[in-house]
Amino acid sequence: MRFIDLEELKPSIQHLIPALEATQAAVVAETDPVKRAALINGNRAQWVALRTAFEAYSHGKCWYVECKNPGTDDDIDHFRPKLGVKEEPTHPGYFWFAFDWTNLRLSCHRANRPRVNPEGAGTGGKAGHFPLVVPTARAFNPANGKGQEVPALLDPTNPYDVAMLTFQQNGEVDLSPEFKGQAMPEAKLAASRLILHLDWPAFRDARVVLYNKIQRTVDRGVREAPNDFSGNVAPTEAFYDAVRDLKNAMKAEEEYSAAARVYVESFKHIWWVRDVVLRVVA
Repeated sequence: MRFIDLEELKPSIQHLIPALEATQAAVVAETDPVKRAALINGNRAQWVALRTAFEAYSHGKCWYVECKNPGTDDDIDHFRPKLGVKEEPTHPGYFWFAFDWTNLRLSCHRANRPRVNPEGAGTGGKAGHFPLVVPTARAFNPANGKGQEVPALLDPTNPYDVAMLTFQQNGEVDLSPEFKGQAMPEAKLAASRLILHLDWPAFRDARVVLYNKIQRTVDRGVREAPNDFSGNVAPTEAFYDAVRDLKNAMKAEEEYSAAARVYVESFKHIWWVRDVVLRVVA
């Protein structure tokens, strides 16, 4: 998961916002729940129209897990669900955010759609889920806005949430060390691991492959690296290739680039990884 800066994204969708705001006003003004739901569903094309810009910003990657899905159209997920909340059956859904573009996230099918984890980890998929760290803080109407809600799902548009997440060598997600043992981050990780399918086998296995590739690249660099910065021995082209390959693995456009950064940093005890690779990465 990389930080998605909505302020950076906004200029590319600016021309679509007036129509979204107009529809949002109509939705909030409609007091009949059935008519309101029909109005929301009937204007689905307005949020789908954001997909191209969302994909361009994240280089075609799911905002939740950083995978690419070139053979399918990613979903536009309503972070706060628009027509109901799984955790609160009496909730009408956050209809007052149905056309708020800042409530929308680009999601792959696996992170968004209900599926049973084949390894017995439970049924996940974002869909209509929106658990809270404190369930009693839930907002129920437009006057409440977001109230005092603290979502229990990690949000890629929240830099604090993105900072919480790290990755193990076995491909599983984990909390960054500085957040370990804190109730709120622990709750967020547990909920996100299940509901967003962060440890779905295909995602986990891809991160393992990535770690092994980075380890082999580091080994290649170690064989070719000079002993220090003295300049007495000129670095070989093979060494520069290793540096370049590690740097490229962490580029924003690469799949699982946040995991790549964590994996490269795990080798920072090696002088050239610490003093060269991690200094030239964007």
